[in-house]
Order: sequence, then structure tokens, then C-alpha cells
Amino acid sequence: MAHIIAAEILVKAYKKAGINITPLFLNLQESLQRSNAGETDGEIARISAITQFSPNLKKIPISIISVEAVAFSKNTSLFINNWDDLRKHKLTIVKGAKFIETGTKNFDRNFVATLEEALLLLQSDQTEIIVIPKLASINLIYQKKYHDIKAISNPLERLKLYHFVHKKNRHLIPIITPILKDMKASGEIEFIRRAALIKATKKF
Repeated sequence: MAHIIAAEILVKAYKKAGINITPLFLNLQESLQRSNAGETDGEIARISAITQFSPNLKKIPISIISVEAVAFSKNTSLFINNWDDLRKHKLTIVKGAKFIETGTKNFDRNFVATLEEALLLLQSDQTEIIVIPKLASINLIYQKKYHDIKAISNPLERLKLYHFVHKKNRHLIPIITPILKDMKASGEIEFIRRAALIKATKKF
């Protein structure tokens, strides 16, 4: 969901610059590999530290949305207060969600390629807890009608997300930066975010 909202923001931002873009949604790991290799033009929304893993990506220095890591389970008697509380549980995360990989790096964990796979493992009792980005997970839980899956933590971490371009497109940075800055200052980015969340909720 966060990437869908961010994509809508970027489509409008680039349109203001007279540039048409077509968002491409891939699994997190494949997306990073392709954008860092220059096969795609950049990343819609990623944490600032992503350049540690993908050095060919250049950041647009305006945060366009934020992401929260939240633990979900069918066992609602559990409550996770922090990363370390996850250590003793059977845990699944999505490969490519780097801030969640970092938060759980010393734990025994299972990796899957997509949020859908993580939710399916949890729904079928093949894992005890999944830690995934909140916005995307809530949207999928409603969509797939996984009524038994509940959040069992407050945000374990909250990070700002930024748009990145491949270094071959660094000339776009001084074009898009002031546009995003103006959209943020005017409240347009927040309006797009709220409207998208309301629309998603009404669908289900």
C-alpha cells in the first residue's frame, strides 16, 4: 500500500515536470536488483540506508511516505514490545525489506519473496509471527479476508521512505526535488496519502 501511494505521488510529481512515468511493482528483492543494475530507472520508495545495498541508486532528499514494521500473528495472546521479543518465536519476514532484515538479523527466521507468501504461511499455521510493513499488510489482510490475523505489536520501527533514481538518471534530482518539496509543503502529498487510505478501506 505504501508503494502504491508513493507511486501515485510520483506520477503527479513527474507530470508537473512534463515527464510521464509508469510504475512497476516487483517483489522487494527483485526490484532492488533491477534498479541497481539500471534495468529499471529507480525505486519508488525506499529507506535512506538502501544505498548500502544498492550503491548505484541516488536519493531524492524529500521523504514522500513512511513505513512501519509491525508484528502479526493468529495468536492474539502474544504482544511484542520490541525486536528482541521476537527471538523465541517462529518468525517469517519478506526478503528485501531491509529495515526488517536488519532488525531481525541475529534471529532464526524464514524468508519469503512476497507479503502474500508471508500472510499465507501465517494463515496456514506454518509460522507463528510475521513482521511486515503495516500499510501493505493491512490492505492485504482486508483483501484476502484473513480475519484471524491481527497486529500483536505497536510499530517496532518507523522510517521515512524516499524516491531513488539510478545514477544514469541523476539529472532528474534537481528537477523532481523542488516539485516534491512544494507538494509536501502545500499538503498535497498528505492529501494523496489520506485519500488513498480511505479508498482502500471502502473497497473492503
